[in-house]
Amino acid sequence: MIIPDLDDLILESDEESGIRELGRRFLARGPWTTVAFLVMTKTDPEGEWEGPSLWLHRYQKVAQGWKLVSRFRTTEASQLQKLADAFRDWETYFSPGK
Repeated sequence: MIIPDLDDLILESDEESGIRELGRRFLARGPWTTVAFLVMTKTDPEGEWEGPSLWLHRYQKVAQGWKLVSRFRTTEASQLQKLADAFRDWETYFSPGK
């Protein structure tokens, strides 16, 4: 699937799709673009929302627009918490001058 413009990118976000987008951030822009989505999901239309989960999508610029090349998705809210904890622990490595 080719997306003409990433600024118009829409995750299916409604009761029927089972995806609710809570937020997004462009982590990198250029010929290779990375987008982070914070989402909640449910597998059963009558079920409870699960999450939140982190979805990282990598898009490559192609002649017709943008192509989804790879994605990473946490599968449990606990994974998202562990990732946040790791970033906090490693924060000193991200400081300017390091």
